[in-house]
Amino acid sequence: FVFGRGGEEAQTLVQHQIPIRIIPGISAGIGGLAYAGIPVTHRDVNQSVTFVTGHDQSGESPSSLNWKAISDGSQVLVIYMGIKHISRITSELIKAGRSISEPVAVVTNATTDNQQVLETTLGSIKVDLEKAGMSPPAIICVGKSVLMRQALDWQSMISGNSPRNTDPLNRGRPAEAS
Repeated sequence: FVFGRGGEEAQTLVQHQIPIRIIPGISAGIGGLAYAGIPVTHRDVNQSVTFVTGHDQSGESPSSLNWKAISDGSQVLVIYMGIKHISRITSELIKAGRSISEPVAVVTNATTDNQQVLETTLGSIKVDLEKAGMSPPAIICVGKSVLMRQALDWQSMISGNSPRNTDPLNRGRPAEAS
């Protein structure tokens, strides 16, 4: 029920006296990013995460979003369905004070054989997306938790590759298990 039509579809069924059963799942904003090796939270990065939609019911970029409040209120942002309006989203986040060098990841077709992951920055995302030829469906993650993919890209590791960086947050100490 996160930025999808599930709630609307269930409501329509109920209104037509069709019995429903709700089976909870894991949203792409959490599960899709995790599958790509990107935790949406990390104790050394963030104490909050904000999920926003990249377009409204009409398909346009939501004019009701207060990007300054969103940017100020959360260290990590997860944007559903944002590729079409990436120029506006990027512009709004930079205008709100986010750095052009802030890490960004785009995950398309998450958890499928066609999954693609692009690691870039807020200042380069538009050009890099065009170069990569990526298209929806996609999840966009903005924030330092994206850096963790350098250590947690498990798909690359099971293919025999070493992690690109075992300390991507430059903690200078071992990760804590507790």
